[in-house]
Amino acid sequence: MTKQRYWVFLLMFLSVFVNYMDRVNFSVSIPAIRHAFGFDLGNISAILFAWGIIYAIFNFPGGLLVDKLGLRKALPLLLGWWSIFTILTPFAQTLFGWFAVRGLMAAGEAPIWPVNAKLANTWAAPGERSTLYTLAGSGQYVGPAIGAILAGLILHWFGWEWTFISFGVLGLAIVPFWYAVVRDRPALDPRVDARELAHIDNRAHPDEKPDWEGVRNVVCSRTGIGMLLVYLTFGYILFTFLNWMPTYMYDTFHLDILKSALWSSLGSWLGLAGFLLSGPLNDRLARRYDRLTARKIGTAVPMAVGMVCVLLSVYSGQAGFAALTAVLIGFAQLAMNATVGAWAVSIIDISPNMASTGFVYGIYNGVLNVMGAFNALIIGALATHYGFPAAFGSALAFMGIFILSMLFIVDKKSYGELTARAQRARLAASVA
Repeated sequence: MTKQRYWVFLLMFLSVFVNYMDRVNFSVSIPAIRHAFGFDLGNISAILFAWGIIYAIFNFPGGLLVDKLGLRKALPLLLGWWSIFTILTPFAQTLFGWFAVRGLMAAGEAPIWPVNAKLANTWAAPGERSTLYTLAGSGQYVGPAIGAILAGLILHWFGWEWTFISFGVLGLAIVPFWYAVVRDRPALDPRVDARELAHIDNRAHPDEKPDWEGVRNVVCSRTGIGMLLVYLTFGYILFTFLNWMPTYMYDTFHLDILKSALWSSLGSWLGLAGFLLSGPLNDRLARRYDRLTARKIGTAVPMAVGMVCVLLSVYSGQAGFAALTAVLIGFAQLAMNATVGAWAVSIIDISPNMASTGFVYGIYNGVLNVMGAFNALIIGALATHYGFPAAFGSALAFMGIFILSMLFIVDKKSYGELTARAQRARLAASVA
């Protein structure tokens, strides 16, 4: 059997990797940018909010764009767009300029997760969907882990401007490789043999159209509402760690920029471990239990562990233990990411057909990032008034709602109806 799907997911991993490197360079450079432009923490929060809200808004049309253009064309367009504006970032000379350049960058970055969701639904067999989705998505933590260190070193040696220019050039380098390797469906790729195609069991038909009634059923169902809360709360938790960890270490423990970046990268490495654990763990749970039970176990248990770590980090941060705080928050990220193969793949499970996957995922990921945008304002205000340990502790409330939503709002009846509809769509496409 050929292994073309692995090359496709490798390129997806590299795209996510660069996507998140292009975000962490701003987080690492915050102290230098504040010094260069005289920005206070409120200005930085506003820039993060501007990036976040535009990123969130463009998830909605972005998912539709991915469905419309297809995998082969959509990602190069998006990757090229955000890489160009990453390169242009150092040329923003005013606060308005920062809003503009970071907002335009965010518009291109927004559909990266709808691309990954569509890829998982199109190129991965159902039994390996969680594994391949999370392997590609693990770039979300490899990018910050390596990017934080590289950004700190580049900033130290050459200046903060070069972190943006060099990372943007790296993104542009991936574009031709994606276009040469990736096809919209496995059946369109002559490098995929019959055995690999049968293994993937891809039944998408080239004339398949988005199922708008099915999309409405997903969003309005009890399971859809429960998943809305799951995505909403995860957005707050994720962006607390993703955007603010270097500043937390710099402001609270008075470390220099490079040391703050190094300690922050620990959380990214542990978060990566959680991502890599998440896929195989949840595929194994799905083989042992019915799919919904597996998704609930894979979501609730790791997040409860993450809550304990965050609670302990509040006390260690207030006590001034920098290393212990970084380790505890790192393990919180590990536990948090161990849930992704359960709840994130659930949206792929309930998407009404393959032609609607990008749009449905874009809706839910957009909600996640709306909360991520407001997280910039909330954490900035809490940190200003109460300090970063207390600000990070606010994630505990969202972790609790996350667990309760998956356990008690997502229900067996509506979940079963939605997955059955998706299966019928696959069968109908194969007959067509």
